[in-house]
Amino acid sequence: MFGLATWIKLGAALAVLAALAISHGAAFRAGKSAVLSKLASDRITVLQDGRKIDEDVLGADDGALCALLGGCLPDEGDH
Repeated sequence: MFGLATWIKLGAALAVLAALAISHGAAFRAGKSAVLSKLASDRITVLQDGRKIDEDVLGADDGALCALLGGCLPDEGDH
């Protein structure tokens, strides 16, 4: 029914599909790993920035706190 050439072509096609599936899986795992490591480093940066902000706030006087908030004291200094 099927000749030898047909079976060879079918085998080659299956080998190509298997190679594509394996490479797709490897690329997916590599991408997932890259995203997870990026998220971890961003989380560390956010925590470090939070500590810096806390230190700035704890060491600030009234004027510095208002400056950190974007300015909340009147120009004349009345409060």
